[in-house]
Amino acid sequence: MFYKSRISLKNSWKREFKRISERPVYFLGPALVMIFCSVFFLTLMEEGWPNTLPAGVVDLDQSALSRTLIRNLDATAQTKVVSHCSSYSEAREQMQKGEIYSFVVIPEGFERNLQSGLQPAATFYVNDTYLIPGSLSLKDLSFMGHLTGAKVKQNILESRGITEENLQMAAIQPVAIDAHLIGNPWANYGIYLINLLLPGVMQLMIIMITIFSIGMELKEKTGPDWIRTAGNSRIIALAGKILPYTLLFTLLGIAMNFLLYRYLQYPLWGSMWLMCFATFLYVIASQAVGIFFIGLLPVLRDAISLGAFYGLLGFTYAGFTFPVEAMPPSVQIFSWLFPIRYYFLIYGNIALNGSPFQNYFLWFIVLACFLLLPVLVLRRIGKAAVKPEYLTK
Repeated sequence: MFYKSRISLKNSWKREFKRISERPVYFLGPALVMIFCSVFFLTLMEEGWPNTLPAGVVDLDQSALSRTLIRNLDATAQTKVVSHCSSYSEAREQMQKGEIYSFVVIPEGFERNLQSGLQPAATFYVNDTYLIPGSLSLKDLSFMGHLTGAKVKQNILESRGITEENLQMAAIQPVAIDAHLIGNPWANYGIYLINLLLPGVMQLMIIMITIFSIGMELKEKTGPDWIRTAGNSRIIALAGKILPYTLLFTLLGIAMNFLLYRYLQYPLWGSMWLMCFATFLYVIASQAVGIFFIGLLPVLRDAISLGAFYGLLGFTYAGFTFPVEAMPPSVQIFSWLFPIRYYFLIYGNIALNGSPFQNYFLWFIVLACFLLLPVLVLRRIGKAAVKPEYLTK
């Protein structure tokens, strides 16, 4: 029995490779997409974060202090002052056109009021339509605002006769913040974005290729030959159909891991082999989702549409752009339905935190549980393959 099953699997495997040779896009498409996305994202985020974000200033004070504030703002790593506006309206118009991401309005009498012990307000305006540029611009503006205030306070104390040797920093900055970034001390956006953007693209490709390879059998009415080649076994037919793509995407995923963690030296505090095993589980879990969709809707165009919608939602529910924990409870529950969510949790524990295995072994089990999905639609796929008229019922 085992020998017969092995022969059937081998025949099914050969049949699929023959179909691939007739349509190389099955193999070349995913490989070229992953290569293109790797080059695109890695070059896009080569610096790790956006630099020289354009900003504007409205200096109504024209004092030495306001000019110092502007020079210091221009000297920050992520903000570059590119526009000196004469009014708030002019600066707002430039922001609406997308020419600047932020601007600061320094009111008249800013230096005089500050030295008099008053609290003049330098107003920051940030375009949060663009989340990352807006957040980074606000950080630089806030930092320079606090730094300028501390410098003025130091000058006031020195003018009262307190020498630099006797000046206590506690009087200038009562609370000193000592921040430590865990896992990504460089605050490199590429480290936590690319590590999930590439698997996200790969999940979408896996689901689409899985649906397409099975759906074409149904569309072209070659399902009876497909099942007969596998010895009339639906399980062997599915295994022989998807194994070539399992091999392809597993190799692409492992190559992606070695590119990121070995060649580019992205942080990996845990085991490389566990990350590769997680990638393998992620691949077959995504294939299981694709099989479930084509079994649920055994019409190629319908299953492709559902698979594309599901794959794109995965980027949202992975939790790497917006934390799942911050979503409403009624929305959080949907994150359980996406393999990429569990891959993200495994990646965070292995690569960024180097956590012990007991902290994340449950996510490996959950990924493996996705393999139960094809069982739910196995009979339906078999009927759709052997009896094409089943699709019209």
